[in-house]
Amino acid sequence: MNKPSSLIWMVFILLVILPTPAGKLIVDLAGGIFLIITIIPLILGGIGWFTWKRIQSKVKTCETCGSTFLNSQMICPVCGTTIKNTADILENIPASAATIDIKSEDIDL
Repeated sequence: MNKPSSLIWMVFILLVILPTPAGKLIVDLAGGIFLIITIIPLILGGIGWFTWKRIQSKVKTCETCGSTFLNSQMICPVCGTTIKNTADILENIPASAATIDIKSEDIDL
């Protein structure tokens, strides 16, 4: 005769243990482990995304050769082109060029 499957024995033991305090402990442990297994990857993914965005904000792209590097450098490490500082460019724009004048008109219907 074939031996009963171990899964059948585990189901039988769980049915006997579950109504007891030991069964409640097993269910609570399983719930806690499931919670940890689902939350830790979400937290690590969020930290990784935040770090990636942080690094991405500090990276510049050379307009000449297209290479990327940290924005603390003023000369492209690949082609040697001097990089324009966008903060200096924005400071030299007059405010009148950056604003839009809106004129209201009455419309009779």
